[in-house]
Amino acid sequence: MNEAIDQLQQQITDVREQLAAIVQRGGRLRPGLDDVNEDLADAVKTLAQAHDAERRQLTADQANALRKRIAEVQTQLAKPGSRRQGGDGYINLTPKQVQAKWATVEAAQRMIESDQQKLEEANLGGGPDKDQVAAAKARISVVAKQRLNDALAANESLPLWLTSAVGSPPRPDPEPWLKAAHNVLVYRLEHGVSDPLLPLGGKPSGDDAYGSRRAGEWKKIAEELNKLHGLAGKSEYKL
Repeated sequence: MNEAIDQLQQQITDVREQLAAIVQRGGRLRPGLDDVNEDLADAVKTLAQAHDAERRQLTADQANALRKRIAEVQTQLAKPGSRRQGGDGYINLTPKQVQAKWATVEAAQRMIESDQQKLEEANLGGGPDKDQVAAAKARISVVAKQRLNDALAANESLPLWLTSAVGSPPRPDPEPWLKAAHNVLVYRLEHGVSDPLLPLGGKPSGDDAYGSRRAGEWKKIAEELNKLHGLAGKSEYKL
């Protein structure tokens, strides 16, 4: 009986705390910093579609490697058979030996066709256009800034993933802190990061165009956090 009463009293206390929070927040429960609610649903969906299309694309290095290989093989194919190392039936792309998979003219031609198809498919891309992506990014940036300002104005506790990245707002100049916190929050919202501890989630790979671009953003923010912690007189922050 006593246990049931204690549980009921705890539930009443919890409800009172929730109501007090709602009243303090202007009559409505404010979403968490990186929650995706109706304010952000369309923007996040647009970027997710753009990221899917970007995953089907090649990185700049991958595309350049294909173009270089196509040009090299085409140069060899354009030579008279008597001038090719290996004679009429062979294509030699290295100074010392014939590469096995390009050993015949037919294999070299098939390789060129395959590489050209990869480039064409990568260029198709698809997904939202640039204006839609830009509008989605702008919306996320605005909402992220407003959420941070509201949380600070209400003196709310910040989530662990944010404090582990940027610490507490420094005084007298909070601008570097605000900028870094905003960039971390925008990154989480744009890329769907939900890790409760790691501010930027795991380090991205550069296996495709999206991964390569995201890895660049990850590195840039990590460097900004390192600089922020250096300015605060703390040890260098490592992600």
